[in-house]
Amino acid sequence: MLPNRPFTILVAEDDEEDRLLLDEAFMQNGLFDCGRFVEDGEQVMEYLLNCLGADAVHPLPSLIIMDINMPLRNGLETLHAIRANRHLKNIPVLILTSSRQEVEKAYRMGANSYLVKPIQFTELIRMIGEVATYWRDTVNLPYNE
Repeated sequence: MLPNRPFTILVAEDDEEDRLLLDEAFMQNGLFDCGRFVEDGEQVMEYLLNCLGADAVHPLPSLIIMDINMPLRNGLETLHAIRANRHLKNIPVLILTSSRQEVEKAYRMGANSYLVKPIQFTELIRMIGEVATYWRDTVNLPYNE
């Protein structure tokens, strides 16, 4: 990560309870102001497109964690749209779901990682901590302009 660049995670999750649990897992890992939450694929694209240009509302997220099964535009359709946009294609996308059925398809479409939602909250806290450590502190993320 580049110095002075905020680390933000855009989370696309349609289930309100899961969003609350993810937000709490961020807080438990000291990621108090990192998470931005949207509910579906259309909101993902709206958020991302509002990050572009001179009148950008906010900077592009450092990382996207996205559920596959969302209304309006599912996670794989949204992933395809992200990878097709030259301004967005380098943002790492982690697929988060309760199903292992679409793993290969997600990777073929350009997912950077595939995470299965843990059943226990303590495991979710651990997983979010590991994700943040790896994507924030270990890898050198591309800087999207």
